[in-house]
Order: sequence, then C-alpha cells, then structure tokens
Amino acid sequence: MEKLLKGDPFVNRIRINGTLTTLSPLHIGTGEARSIQIDGEDRQVSTIIRDHRGKPLLPGSSLRGVMRHWLLHVLQGIHPDWAIFPDRSELLELSQQEQIEAIRKQFSWLELLFGTTMNAGKIEVWDGVCITDQLQGPTDELIGWEQDRLTYVDTSVAIDPETGTALEKLLYKADVVPPGVRFAFTITGQNLSDEELGLILLALKGFNSEIYPIRVGARSARGYGLMRFEMGDVYYLGRDDAAAWIEAMLQSLDEKGEGEAGYFALPKLDADAQARLIHQAKTALLKSWEVAGHA
Repeated sequence: MEKLLKGDPFVNRIRINGTLTTLSPLHIGTGEARSIQIDGEDRQVSTIIRDHRGKPLLPGSSLRGVMRHWLLHVLQGIHPDWAIFPDRSELLELSQQEQIEAIRKQFSWLELLFGTTMNAGKIEVWDGVCITDQLQGPTDELIGWEQDRLTYVDTSVAIDPETGTALEKLLYKADVVPPGVRFAFTITGQNLSDEELGLILLALKGFNSEIYPIRVGARSARGYGLMRFEMGDVYYLGRDDAAAWIEAMLQSLDEKGEGEAGYFALPKLDADAQARLIHQAKTALLKSWEVAGHA
C-alpha cells in the first residue's frame, strides 16, 4: 500500500457524481433569522443556507465533515493505520523534508485522505446544488410552505444546552427542507490509492446505512438529516492515459481557447470500466482490513 500525497507526481484524478435525496427534514442553518407571518402574527424563523436562486444548498464543507466523522467512528476500532487524528504538533520542529517523511510513515489513511494542519487533503466535496424544481406530493399541511424556497417552518421546543432539558414556554421555529428534495453531489480526488477510493465508496454507502447512517445538518438526534445517495457517472484519468488526454483536450479547444478543463474534462468511464474500478477499490480495501486485523 503506497501512501501518496496530493502534491506528489500525478498518478490519477477522479470525479464521482451522484444525487442526495432528503428522507427526513433537513436544517443547515445560517445562524440568522427572518420574520414571516404565521397565523396572522410575525414570527422569527431560523434560516437555512440557500444559493443565488433562493433554493436550499448543501455546503460541501458540511458534507465533507459528516463523511469524515462517520468514517472515523467506523474505522478507528479496526487499526491505527486507518483512522486516527492525534496531536501532530511535535512535527513542527522538523524540517520540511522530515515532515513529509513522517507524514508518509505515521499518518493514517483518513488523515491523508481528508487532510490535517500538516498536509493537504486529497479530496474535495462540492456544494450540493438543489435540482428539485417542485416538490411532488401534498404540501397543504406544511406550515409556512414556500414553493420557491422548498422549505416549510418547523416548530420545536427549545433545549437548554447545559441541562439538555426543554425550556418551558419557549418554542424554536426554523426553516426546514422536507423529504423528497434532491441535490446534485460531486466529490473529486487526486493521487488516490485503491484503498482510499474504497474509503470514499464506503462513506457514500454510509448515507444509505440502516444501522448507522450519515446524517447532515442540525437536530440529527431528533431524526433530521437522513439522506439517500444514488451513484451517478464516474470520471477517471490515470497516469498511463494522461499524455493522450492532454493532447485530446488541447485539440478540442476552440480558437478562443475555450473548452472543458480540469475535473470537467476527465474521461467518463463506461459502465464496465466503472464497475471494474469500484470492484478493484473494494477488493483492495477488504484485503487491507484483513492484513490490519492480523497485524
């Protein structure tokens, strides 16, 4: 298992597309409130993050954070090589080259994949853009429902953060995205080992877990933030194909030098190639677990 860093010579680049669909109410707040009329009275409602269209938005940082957190909890009991995030401050006393060598030898796969204060992570999770125009199904019973925003107003009892108990006569109102709203999902990576690609696929499966699902946003303890992931297209470029890809991309540019570039210009894998890549990653991950379990 060769441990590569993002800044190492090029080995591969990948883009995975898919969709996330809300299965339960979702609230990713801005920390601000807006005033709306409910039952003829002005009410202060905690707002959610929205894009320039006014639609709900899944911040990539939030998705990346819950995926990392889920993998850490799932993997940390298997072997230290997989998931640890200890204090690495002692490495600051080393030279840059010594730091790089220490990162390769000491850092867990999860540290290499998601990054730390000492190294750049090798994956990026893009903001999830809402791709639902109109919610299917009845919305008449949703308080404060706004079709353009795809949100309604949810009321719950405010909780005392110190005692964890309900605050008497104090209600909390918030904008909430209902079940059935779909978001585009994109994750990209560079210089990934088969094992690291396997970890990404495992995290994507985590959204659909019935035992320990990944949850997004606030109020997860109350059942909020459940989502279903569906795999879309996979784009992949390996080192052996890089020269031909660069030549083809340059030829595709128009006279103004415009055209697809970067992760948008990666070759799309057909169904068979995608299946082989995913099978290879899963096999490498399982084999590494078996080795770690007997170490």
